[in-house]
Formats: sequence, C-alpha cells, structure tokens
Amino acid sequence: MQKLSSYVVASPIFSEDNAPLLVVLATRTGVVFELPLSIWQVLRSGAFEKLNAKTRTELSEAEILVPQAEDELAVVLSRNREAIRTNTHLNYVIQPTAHCQLGCGYCGQTHERRNLSTENETAILRDVRDRLDAGKFAELNLCWFGAEPLSGLVQMRFLTPQLRRIAEERNVEYRASIVTNGLAMSPKIGAELVNTLGVVSITVSLDGTAMYHDRRRHTKSGKPTFNQILANLVALADTIGSDPVEIKVRCNVDRENAPDVVRLLQRLHDEGLHRAVQFYTAPIHSWGNDAHRRSLDPEDYARMELSWFVEMKRLGFSVPLVPKVQHVVCLAVQPQGALVDAHGTLFNCTEVSYVPSYGTPNRFAIGDVMSGERGTTRDVLGSFNDQVQSGAFGCSRCRMLPVCGGACPKEWVEGRAPCPSSKRNMAERLLLAAAFNRTDSATDPAEAAPVEAA
Repeated sequence: MQKLSSYVVASPIFSEDNAPLLVVLATRTGVVFELPLSIWQVLRSGAFEKLNAKTRTELSEAEILVPQAEDELAVVLSRNREAIRTNTHLNYVIQPTAHCQLGCGYCGQTHERRNLSTENETAILRDVRDRLDAGKFAELNLCWFGAEPLSGLVQMRFLTPQLRRIAEERNVEYRASIVTNGLAMSPKIGAELVNTLGVVSITVSLDGTAMYHDRRRHTKSGKPTFNQILANLVALADTIGSDPVEIKVRCNVDRENAPDVVRLLQRLHDEGLHRAVQFYTAPIHSWGNDAHRRSLDPEDYARMELSWFVEMKRLGFSVPLVPKVQHVVCLAVQPQGALVDAHGTLFNCTEVSYVPSYGTPNRFAIGDVMSGERGTTRDVLGSFNDQVQSGAFGCSRCRMLPVCGGACPKEWVEGRAPCPSSKRNMAERLLLAAAFNRTDSATDPAEAAPVEAA
C-alpha cells in the first residue's frame, strides 16, 4: 500500500498544446517532474491502481509515492542524522579579527581592534589537527569570517600554509572560503586570496546601488563604500578568469532597499558581472538585536523575490529556483564543526560571536581554543534534529523540511521562524522553472522530466 508523500509541492496548472500540466517537486529527493493534470488528480485521489507500472515506479523512486505506513518525518530526520554521522567535510570557521571598518545599522556585533594572538594561532592549529584526527574526513573546509576577516590578513597569511600542510599530511583536500565586506579587497589582495591563500569561494554584500548601499554599509566614520567594493569585484572577476573560483554577491533586503534590487542587478550586468557572480538576496534578520523588525513581511518578500528572479533571468544571471536536499543544515549540527573568534572562544554557530546581547561569557560559547570544548552548550543548537522530531518547531509539520533543513537552529531556539522564502513561493518558482526551460535554447531535460500519462 502506498500514499502520496507529505513532502510534495505542486505548481499552478498551465497549458501546453491544450494539455493541462503542472510541475511537482518531491522535496524528499529534490526530484522535479512535469505531470499531466490527469496524473496529479489520480495522485490526489489515491487511486494509484490507475497508474501504469512505469509511471508508478518513477513516482515511487522519486518518493512522491511512499509506503502507506511510513513515518515520513522520522525517515527525513534519520537521513539527516546519517548524513551528519558520515559527513567527510570538516567545516572550521576562523575569525582572525574582531575589527570591521563598516558601521552597518543592522549588525549586532561589537567590534574592536583585536586580532588572534600567537598563542591562539598555535592552539587553532592543534585544534584543527585534533578534529581531523577524530573523524574520517576527506576535506577541510576553512572559512574566513568576520567582523571583517581582511582586517586580519596577517593572521590569514600566517595560518594558511600551516593549515594546508596539516590537511596534506592527512591526505585531506583543503578548500578555503571568505565572507568579506569587500572594501579592502583590492586587486592585489583579491589575487592573493585566490592565488596564494587557496580561497575558492568569496562572498561580498552589496545592499543595492550606491544611493541605498552607502546609507547602510558605510564606514564607521560615515564614508561611502559602494563604488570601491564594486570596483574590487570587477577586478576580482578579471583576475579569476576561467579559474574555478565562485564569487557570490549577497543583497541584504529590508523595507528600505527592496525597491533597489532590480537597479543593483542592472548595475552588476552593466559592469559585466552577470556571468561572473552568483547573486542572491536575503532578508534582514536578527543578529542578537531587533534588526528583523526592519524586514519585509515574509509574504511580500516572497512575492518580490519572484520578480527579481525574472529580472535575473532576463539579464543573464544564474537563477537558483529549486533548492536541493539539505541533510546537514549548518555548522550547528556538525559534531566536529566549530568557529573560533579573535578571543579564542569556540562556538558552533556563525551568528553569535561578538554579540553583546548574548552576555559575558557568551551563552552560546562551547569552550575556548586553548582548553577545548566543555559542558553541554553545543547541544543547545546541535540537538536540532531531535528537537524537530519532538515537535518543538514548525519544521516537523513542513513539507519543505528536506530542502531547507530547518534553515537556522538559533533562530528557532530564540523563538523566531527563519523559514526561507521558498516555503511561500515554491509553487510559483516551479512554474518559473518550467517557463525558463522553455525559453532556453538548450533545455536541460533533468530540470523537468515529464512523466507518461496514466
């Protein structure tokens, strides 16, 4: 006996050659199908005996049809736990400094001119060795994070060759990324990141064009930053050329700058960056403060995002419409994953260090790099999947759980629902995906595999 999975999203109905169709996403597997309306009606009615054997097999393999007695939430969370247990990537985040040049109004961090000490650098190297030796890892994913990591470039230069050596000695691949405001990323430093420091992924924020960005992401003395950051991005794209390095541009959106997203896309296109960068937006959220009060209503954000996707497609940007299955939601649930800040404090979340509202000592701290982890604080966020299974959060009842993973354990723990926009606009995203496929000169058949009629 089978049933229609609870983890299925369907698009609105559309017509092609007078045949009514819809697009279906099986979030348990990430598989996308275009279905004739007749098959969807059969699935909704439960009359599965009307499906031919081939169609039924395809729908079962995609987990659109699942065993009648199956506890689907338990299956999803079991897969998450198994992926965490067998994860071969050690994710380690280093904040080489507590300093940042910018004074962003929505930032909840307190910055100071403090960089990692020599003692903490030595302890970090020991900590990374110990964590790699504690598991069966094939890859060390090192992320340079802020405050502003390029204010700690001296520490990055010192640690990188030794971290690479540690990975090499254990036959582990080394991959580095950086999240930077981009202001200090001159052409020379951008080239150093890629060619010397082994950085393969660079994320920079632009909160609109100059008129909006400079109101929000100015220096602490109030000076504008947009033009310099954009020039640095253009130079970086030229430096990278055909090298396999990804550049991500994030636009933090709230009620103030939402009208400027399209103009930012057009400006990036005019600078020739539409093929070089992966652009995405993110709603302003709480960083231990009340920044989330500036956010758009989630329904409004989801609606506006669809128009941004259309503009991205028109301008030649890649458009991430359909999320992939996400078994490991973030650093918080990875037993060996960690972040160390410039004080040497250890965390298992990237959004809690330097945030004074979390107290002294920081209530999310899991230890320090000199003496190691202590207590059970890691479990506050690390037990997220168990908390979902107990019904503590709305994730236990959401069909999007397999592809968002729960989004942000910290937000749930603090009483806010961090649900991604896809929860509210996934049906329309699927419709856009079908439309985009039809406008592309070379359609990827895997994007929307049609299923035979019953």
